[in-house]
Formats: sequence, structure tokens, C-alpha cells
Amino acid sequence: MPPSPLLEPSVMARVDRLTDRWRARAAHTEKARTPSTETVRELFDSGLLHLAIPKLYGGSGHGWPTLTEAARRAARVCPSTGWLIGVVGGHGAVAARLPSSAAKVLFDTGPNQLFATASVTSNGRITREDDGYRITGEWRFCSAVDHASWIMINGVRQDSPESGHHLFPVPADQACVLDTWHVTGMSGTGSKSVLLDDVFVSDDLVGGVEECFEGRTEGSRGPRDYLVEVPFTDYVNSTIVGPILGCAEGAFDAYLEWAESGGRAERARVQLTLAESSAELECARHLHDSLGALLHTAGIDRRPLSQREVAGLRRDRAYLTRLCAHAVRRLVESLGTAAHVEGGVLSRHWRDLQMMAAHRDVNWDDNHAVFAMASTDRIPV
Repeated sequence: MPPSPLLEPSVMARVDRLTDRWRARAAHTEKARTPSTETVRELFDSGLLHLAIPKLYGGSGHGWPTLTEAARRAARVCPSTGWLIGVVGGHGAVAARLPSSAAKVLFDTGPNQLFATASVTSNGRITREDDGYRITGEWRFCSAVDHASWIMINGVRQDSPESGHHLFPVPADQACVLDTWHVTGMSGTGSKSVLLDDVFVSDDLVGGVEECFEGRTEGSRGPRDYLVEVPFTDYVNSTIVGPILGCAEGAFDAYLEWAESGGRAERARVQLTLAESSAELECARHLHDSLGALLHTAGIDRRPLSQREVAGLRRDRAYLTRLCAHAVRRLVESLGTAAHVEGGVLSRHWRDLQMMAAHRDVNWDDNHAVFAMASTDRIPV
């Protein structure tokens, strides 16, 4: 398949040079339940963790297709590393979209920052003070928090719940990381909880989520850096598709290697499995590229997606996930118990894929109805 004109070749070359290292560490990363220090250092040194950070703050300001394709290629060998590039790397654009008073502080020492986000809490409290906020409580699902520079707490102020959600950047060394990430899939992301004990965040660091994610016009207006200017929700919620597709492709690679090495199974069954799963993954790749083209062209034009485009986007990323899950499930079923050997590549990718497929942004039941309602003028979304 020829390279897409939407991709930056030098970025793809950087990913490809590192994949053998990430493949060799994948099993250890899963057991350690956190990204390795070596991998995080490589992502910083190669610039792969600041693809979405604008040039204003020292990043490269690449478009959505380059970000998600880099994540996809990494996920073929280590899904957790793909997650870091696409999803955690996308947080850099979120940080850059905060008020300039905050972004300047967050990037004061340069673009080599890892931004963990935390939006789920059962006991968190954010209370107002004269010149800022006090934050106390536990927040969950902070991917790569062991290596974070900043933790962006997403929460509602107790004094003004009607004002909506806000982002409160907290230096990582002011949070206590809790060892809560004991899961059967994507354990290598290290998405642990954090405990904040009366941490103060000044007003000049805080931004409203709605304002942060809306479109703005103060950017470069050039072909790059649009991720910091466009209405951002549909972009950031779609970064997951790169890791999902790459994870499924990695599972297929593992099955193909098994088949080529003379794996014991009925030949006709193996041939049918390969044909059907490869067809589903090829369809998923077309959806992935179509999503990229839509988001990229809208980004270049700095235009918001229409209601129907958003509905189609949500449908397609959920259906892409469905195709990947069906394809890999067939591979696993074809191998039977051999697919579940501890430390096996196929079994790891199958566990990781199921975890990512459970994410709300790609849940079919939540997203197909949105498209159905948007397809008729009689039923508003």
C-alpha cells in the first residue's frame, strides 16, 4: 500500500526504527503494569510524545493522521506504547489549548512533558479560595502517571457546579500515585489512580473544558498546528482508533507467524481464518484512513464538523473497533487453547484489544444510535 500523502514520512521512519525495541519490551511492560523508563525516554528523544504540541511550545504540530498512524504502527508491536503516542500524546494538544497563562507554565521547560489526565472520581472535592482552588481526593485512570510531568484533573467546582467541568493542572510530584491498575488488558499503560491531599492550583492555571475544546482563531492558520485551533472533541475522542487498529494488526501478524511456522491446525480452517480476518482488518484500515482524511481536511480549513459528519465519525470509529474485535476473536478461536498461553503475543493483543474496545468512545451501542438519529430530519440528535 503506498504511503498516504497526509502522513509525515520522517515521523513514520522514527516509529519504524524503534519498533523492534518496543516489541522486545512488550511482555515486560505488561507484567510491570507501567511503561518502561527506556520507552518513555525514546518517545521524548524521538519527538513522538509531542507530535500534537504546537510549534509555539516547541512541538512539531503535526496533524491528526500523522499522530494516529504513529500510534497504530507502535501498537502493532506493543499496544500500550501505541496508547502513549496516540492518546497520551494527544493530551499535549489539550495542554496547549488551556489559557495562555497556563500553557506557558506547563511548557516552561520545553515540550518534553507527559500530561496524564484524570476525570473519574468518587470522592474528589474542588473548593474555591481567593486566588485559586484546593483539590482533595482520589482520581482514576491516569495513563502513564508514573512518568508524568503534569496531571490534568478534570472536575467540577463545589462552589459553582453550574459552571461546568474545568481542567486543573497539578505538578505530578504533588500527587501520590496509588497502585490500583490491576487489570487483564492494557496493563502496560500504567493507568493508576492519584491521591491529592489539599493541593492548591492558582487561577491562572485553570481552564474551562468547554472553552478549552471549542474552536479558536489565534493560531498559525497554516497547514500544521490545527489541533490547537479546531473544535477539538471529535479529534481527541478519535485518537483511540490508531492503537485499536494497530493492536488488531499485531494479533494478525502473530497468527500469520504461527501459521507460517507450521502451526498444527486444519489447513482449510487456517486459510479461511486468514482470509476472513484479513478482509475485516482491511475494511477497518479503510475506515481509519477515511476518518483521518475527514478530520485532516476539516482541520486544514479550520471548520467544525457538521452534525452528520460527527454522527458518521462516531459510527465509523465504533464499527472499526467492531471489525477489529471480530477479526481477532476469529484468530483466537482458530488456535483454541494455544491462543491463551501466558506471554503469548496473540493472547496479549487479544486482552489489550478487549480493554480498548470497552472504551465509551468506541462503544457500538452508544454510537450507532447517534448516527441513526442524525440520518433523518424527523429525529433530532
